[in-house]
Amino acid sequence: MEIALATYPWAYFTPGGGEIQIEMLQKYLKRKKVNAYKFDSWEPKIKTDIYHFFSCMGGSIDFCQYLKNNDKKLIISASLWITKDTLHKYDIGQIKSQLLLADRIIVNSIKEKDLLSDLLEIDKSKFRVVFNGFEPDLLKFRYKKFKKPSKIPLNWKEYVLCLANIEPRKNQKILIEACRLNKKNLVLVGHIRDKDYFKSLGLESSNQVFYYGSVKNHSSEFFSLMLNAKCFVLPSTLETPGLAALEAAALGIPIIITSEGCSEEYFGNIDTYYDGKKGNLKDLSNLICKVFLDPTLGSVDYEQINNFSWDKCIDNQILVYEELI
Repeated sequence: MEIALATYPWAYFTPGGGEIQIEMLQKYLKRKKVNAYKFDSWEPKIKTDIYHFFSCMGGSIDFCQYLKNNDKKLIISASLWITKDTLHKYDIGQIKSQLLLADRIIVNSIKEKDLLSDLLEIDKSKFRVVFNGFEPDLLKFRYKKFKKPSKIPLNWKEYVLCLANIEPRKNQKILIEACRLNKKNLVLVGHIRDKDYFKSLGLESSNQVFYYGSVKNHSSEFFSLMLNAKCFVLPSTLETPGLAALEAAALGIPIIITSEGCSEEYFGNIDTYYDGKKGNLKDLSNLICKVFLDPTLGSVDYEQINNFSWDKCIDNQILVYEELI
């Protein structure tokens, strides 16, 4: 069985959760003896069994249509969260047309399947749920001690961590305001996907917020930043569920995460869900204060998080490939 993994051409300029998902799928498919490779437009392999395309980014339909015109099996990972309130923000006609080309549509939660099926009027039988995951090796570092990164101000004994691309959906602006309100230090880590949004954060005039830049996943810097954080916060307008949040939970870091999306399917019964869609500043500020006082409020049980390691999640993806073969 040979699988080509493909996405839109500029995806890796500012890699985020979607691109990490591609990397992890390739890594763990190979461990399961599945030949998965990244599609190379310069040297396409004609006899590949299945093409697995990631994203509904504008323009993707043309590539998907070409594959179907040439009788290729096509799976599309939608990587899309839409509601009745946000339908107007997307080219729904093109997205639906692209998804209808797929032999199977992959979603990362039951809630995502139900939403896309209902709003786009696509039969549920076309969808398959494959949960996102984290590398199982992270569990070995759960609660371990790491030296604090030297780049962070020396007088910062505690800090809130947000590891996410800098863009409006991740909602860093309200997190900055919440940390200023309760006088907590904040470290932002991630690629700048929206330069205007980054400028609007006003970081040059803040001594409570430190922009660290991007870090390589699972590097010593990554572990140092994660394991020294008082809590990990993603107050996004939506998450599905946020790979960095999964990694933080696996490492035993208390998390505060938006309830808009499918987070509850992953993190279960924690007391620190935040309504990112509503975006109430005081609610977020209060949650941060509560976690600083009692970290157990945002701690995800080992039994809960252990269900979502990549070596387990990948089995469902392989079942989808086998269906088509």
